[in-house]
This record gives sequence, structure tokens and C-alpha cells, in this order.
Amino acid sequence: MPGTQNPSDAAPTVVVARRVRPGREDEFRAWDSRIRNAASGHPGFVASEVQPPNLSHPDEWVTVYSFDTGTRLDSWLGSDERAALMEQVEPLLVTDASEQRIAGMRTTPEPVTLVLSQRIKPRDREEFIALHDNAVDRLRQFPGFLGSELLPPVEGVQEDLVIVASFASRTDLDRWLESDSRSEWLDMIDRLVDGERTLTVVGGFGGWFPAQSARPEGPKRWKQAVAVFIALFPTVLIITLVRGAIAPNMNVVLAVLVGNVLGILALTYVLMPPLTRLLGGWLSR
Repeated sequence: MPGTQNPSDAAPTVVVARRVRPGREDEFRAWDSRIRNAASGHPGFVASEVQPPNLSHPDEWVTVYSFDTGTRLDSWLGSDERAALMEQVEPLLVTDASEQRIAGMRTTPEPVTLVLSQRIKPRDREEFIALHDNAVDRLRQFPGFLGSELLPPVEGVQEDLVIVASFASRTDLDRWLESDSRSEWLDMIDRLVDGERTLTVVGGFGGWFPAQSARPEGPKRWKQAVAVFIALFPTVLIITLVRGAIAPNMNVVLAVLVGNVLGILALTYVLMPPLTRLLGGWLSR
């Protein structure tokens, strides 16, 4: 399809392992946040993560960067900005860092998807398709953009023209949503849209946990799991008890379907927003 960039299952990646001097861990964590933030602003950036020492690598901090092409990865690795940051970290390290180049490896943060629906009159669809190509060109300038697809109307199923765009993280998506580039594009298509636009963000747990500048990848995964369990257990219990009282003989497949739909709606729109605010301090640590 014209203007479509398929998300890659394997992005060029560099893995950097560092041994940090005892007692300098907090300084290193702050430095790592700075260098990964700098990488996120470099053309072609897809994602990054840092893994503190664990059972797999007990003495090393491992940082992973992925870019959409090898050329753009090389550009970041050879940039003056990275060289200056690398000089800053030297006093914090026991030995020189080791770097590994990998032809393809996907890394977290968890991808999120933007679904944008709009009704377009048949006579205006070709012009809208051209403007979608323009949107993709704009999106390619934003770190973390993975790809976009334009889905045409399907009679009896989908009346709108739907744009599905994927980003490496919620932070990357929000950067696009809040950009002047997106505002300009919306102004370009406004006269073609017949009615209201509908925007939905689809993702995993990440959609329930707001990103923060100090931790753009979101809270630690185990903390996300604990928070979801706190909300999920009583929700499932209540739904099961009510369903058993109202429809004790409901088909098991239908019962599971109804329970899952109601549970997801309750978590997404009722329980998770106040719970993440209540646990905000703990989640951010």
C-alpha cells in the first residue's frame, strides 16, 4: 500500500555492557537516562532499555539501543553528542564498556498502536490517501515510529477510513500527538472529514501506566503486574459472583467472554486511573 512502512521484527541493535564502581550506581543511572534520552532524539531511533545487574549478568549494567537502519545506528554511535556523554561516564566505570553489534533484535518498551477513524466522502478518498502518505512522511521524522497502514472502508463492516500507526512506546506516541507537525496535518485533512474523528490508543499494561520523563519506559514490569492484580482480583471475583447469581447456567464460553469484556472495561475506565494515581509514588521508584 502506498506510503506504508512495515514494522520490522528485527531492528539493528547495539548492546553495551558496563561495570560500575561500587557506590556510583545512582550517578550511573542518571547518566544512563541522559544518554538514552539523547539517543531517542536521534533520527531512526526505535527503542532502548537498561537492565541493572541481575542473575544473568550480576556485575554489569546492560544498555540496548535499536535503530531502524544500520546507517542511522552508526550515525548515533559516531555522533559528537554521544562522544561527549561517553566521556562523562568514564569516572563511574571499573573498566571500559564492551559493545556488541547485532544485525537484528527487537527491544522494549512495549509498542503501542494509534487507531484513527474518520468518515471520508467517496469523491475525496484519493486526496485523503495522498494526505496519509504525507502523514507517514511526517511520522518518519519522529523517534519511535514503527509503521502505518491505511485501511479502506469495507461494506457492512467498516464505514470509515482507518489509519493504524504503531510506536515503540507511549512516550513516542505522545511526542507525535502533541507535535505541531500533527496539528498541521489535521488542519490539512479537516475539510475532507465528514463528521467526527475517533482516536483510540491500543496497548498492553503500558496504556494504564502514564510515562514519566525520569522513566520513559514506564514503571517496572513487576510493579505493573502487582498493580493490575490489585484491581483485577476483586473485579473478577465480583463479576463471577454477580454472573453466577443472575445467570448460573450460562454457557462457559459466553461466561468467560462476558467476564473478560466487563473486566477490561472496568479496569480501563474505572479502576486503573485512580489506582495508578494512588500508587504513583511507589510505581515511579
